[in-house]
Amino acid sequence: MSNGKKKRKRPSGSTSTYRAPAQAERPRRGLLDSILAPRTPGASPMPKLRTTIAKGTLTALGIPGLLIAIPVVLLLVWVLLTLVGFQGPFTALGVTFAIPPVTTFADAQVAGRAFRAAVDAKGLASTLPGFVGLAGLLLLHAALSAVIATLCVEQLRTGGTSSWALRRALRVIRTTAAVGLLGLGLLVAGNLVAALFGSIGVILGLVGSMVVGVYLFGFAPAIAADEDRRVSDILIRSVRASRMPGSANLWFAIGYVLLALISVVAPLPGSEIGVTPSISAWAACILVNLFGVLVQATLVYRYLVVAPEVPEQPPQRERAAR
Repeated sequence: MSNGKKKRKRPSGSTSTYRAPAQAERPRRGLLDSILAPRTPGASPMPKLRTTIAKGTLTALGIPGLLIAIPVVLLLVWVLLTLVGFQGPFTALGVTFAIPPVTTFADAQVAGRAFRAAVDAKGLASTLPGFVGLAGLLLLHAALSAVIATLCVEQLRTGGTSSWALRRALRVIRTTAAVGLLGLGLLVAGNLVAALFGSIGVILGLVGSMVVGVYLFGFAPAIAADEDRRVSDILIRSVRASRMPGSANLWFAIGYVLLALISVVAPLPGSEIGVTPSISAWAACILVNLFGVLVQATLVYRYLVVAPEVPEQPPQRERAAR
C-alpha cells in the first residue's frame, strides 16, 4: 500500500470488520420496582394518582344509591351488633366500607367483644362464637366490596347504574371473600412478626401486612366485576396489575393504610365506649366510610385504565446468548 501500512487480515469466515455489540440482558423485575422505578412520561400506562383520585371521587359521588346506602348500612350494622352485646367503641364501624385487611383488623376486635361464649364454656364452645362472628363480618365486608365494585364498573363503563350491578355482585362476592381470607392470613403472619420483634414488629408485621394486602389484591374486586375469570386467575392478575413499574400503587397502598388506621385509633367522636352514639359521632363515622368508598372507586378506575396493558402471562425470561 502507498501509506506503508500493512493490510489487516479478516478472521476466517468473517463478513465484517466490525463486531456486533452484545445485547444487554433485560433486567429482572424486583418486588419494589413499582415504587423505586423512576416515573418518566409514557413509562407507565397507569394514570397519575391525582387524576385517579379525582376520577374515583367523581365516580362514587355520581352514584346516589351508593351514597344513601352508607348511613343505612351503618345503622343496620350498629343495631345488629348491639343486639348481640357489642358496646363499643363506635369508631370500630369506621372501617365498614374499608378494604381488607384493614377491615379484618377491626373485625377481629369487634368479634371478640360482641360474640362472647358462655362463662362456663370450654374447648370448642369457648372459641366457636368468636369464629362464627368473624366469619359473618368477613362475609359482610365481602358483600359490600362486591356491590361497590360492580356499581363503579358499570358507572364507568356505561355512565349509569342498574340492577345488573346487584346481580353481578353475586359472582364477585366469591373473589372478595377470598381477598378477605387472604387478608386474615396476612394479619396472622403480621401478628407473629410483631410478637417476635416487639415494637418494631408492629410496624413491620401488622402495618406491613395491611399494606401488602391492599397493594397486591386491591384490584381484585374490579377485575371480578369487569371480567369473567376464575378466582385464582383474578388474584394473579391483580398482583400483576399492582406491580406495574412506575404506577405508584405501593405508595397508594401505604397512604391509604396509614389514613385508615388513624381514623380507627384517633380520638374521633364516638371513640368512647357507649351504645348511644352522638350526632357528631355518626357524622364522623359516615365521612370516614365515605373515604373508604372513594378509595375503592379509585382502585376500580385505575384498573380499568390499565386493563388492556396487564399481561395475561408472566414475561418469559430471555435465553442467555450462546
